[in-house]
Amino acid sequence: MTASAVMLAACGGSYDPEVRLPASFAAAHPLSTCLMQGPFGTGPHEINVAYPDGGATYWSAVFTVPTGDRVFLKGQYAYARYMSFNTYAPDNSPATAIHDEQIAADAGSTNPYAVGANRYVENRNYTLEIVPTAASGTAAPNTLYANSSHGQPISMVFRIYAPDSGADVTGGIGLPDLQVQRADGSLLTGSQACTELSASAAPIQPPVLGSAVYAALRDQSGKPVGFPALNPAVWAASYNTQYLLNCTFTGICGGTPARQVGFFANLDNAYVGAQISRAFGPVVVIRGRMPVTPKTFKNAARMASGQLRYWSMCTNEFYTQKATSCLYDEQVPVDSNGNYTIVVSRVADRPSNATAACGRGFLTWSDAGDGAGHPDDGLLLMRNMLPATDFANAIQNTKTPGDENSVIGPYLPTITYTTTAAYEAQGCK
Repeated sequence: MTASAVMLAACGGSYDPEVRLPASFAAAHPLSTCLMQGPFGTGPHEINVAYPDGGATYWSAVFTVPTGDRVFLKGQYAYARYMSFNTYAPDNSPATAIHDEQIAADAGSTNPYAVGANRYVENRNYTLEIVPTAASGTAAPNTLYANSSHGQPISMVFRIYAPDSGADVTGGIGLPDLQVQRADGSLLTGSQACTELSASAAPIQPPVLGSAVYAALRDQSGKPVGFPALNPAVWAASYNTQYLLNCTFTGICGGTPARQVGFFANLDNAYVGAQISRAFGPVVVIRGRMPVTPKTFKNAARMASGQLRYWSMCTNEFYTQKATSCLYDEQVPVDSNGNYTIVVSRVADRPSNATAACGRGFLTWSDAGDGAGHPDDGLLLMRNMLPATDFANAIQNTKTPGDENSVIGPYLPTITYTTTAAYEAQGCK
């Protein structure tokens, strides 16, 4: 496969000639509202906490719903790979979620996320209701439940992944509008609606493990070189925060932990993580097979199916929860068999052949390491979103710690260490 063919495969082919970009792509959309705070992400001026994905942008909302009030969000489906709303429990674990194709379109509009749908349909409006309590029986259509109660603070996150080429981070449509219906039937919008809900003007702040607690876990005496990383590196599926800390720092990784991921995670994603360390080498090489995903960035006219809706790989600072660098599926060069190579290093150590032209992806390793004084540390996170029912190798199908290799199979990449000079000696293949 030629370098140009590799790059074409990585970017999902040429731009779709059927599509005429909508006028909304040229509009300047506000990037926050009195309800939606942010944005969160890895871009300039974005809030980089809670291990964000570089291919996505998030907004948070914290508010209360007075007894008798009904809360609605009215918006347009984003021109993007995916969009969703998640609510969260007080411990930052996901409560409930609703994503794009689960949200029915308003009368006269069309949902562009169904497989085969026109992604550039003009009429694309939706209305979503947010209910502060848990569902009583079967969930109502177009309803997001907070599993809380009236008068109690509710945390919600709105996400957009992989906006189309030409669209801004809102997916070319701006943020949804808030509407509150009081018990007497009167409607409030804009700032009046935010005041009614006591909406917070500050974004969510995921708690960071106390520095003393983290130091006690990380700086244990007698630990081997590279701790807490191992060589060969080990991928571990995410279950819950306590299990993560125990497995990472004490080696207690068995049992039957509950899958209740914290850090304001997305319920539509499942994750595996691997600790890495420069003590084993300044360059990390990741090799694996790319799942099939819809190719949407280049303004695809129709929504396609895939083994996953979305895939990504990120480098992160474990302690600060910052993402350093990410690549999502369409950004990664693949060969004719769907295999990829991603190189990870500090910018100063980047091999000259770690480029898309040479058929390789590149991720930056933070100079700050874990962000807490351990510059050699690193964390890799791989995401799988919304797997097809017949894709048995999805991370979502892991059930027990230690079954990652047998379940994910060739889609669980290998991790090896090398040096800049040794990698450059391989040339540009």
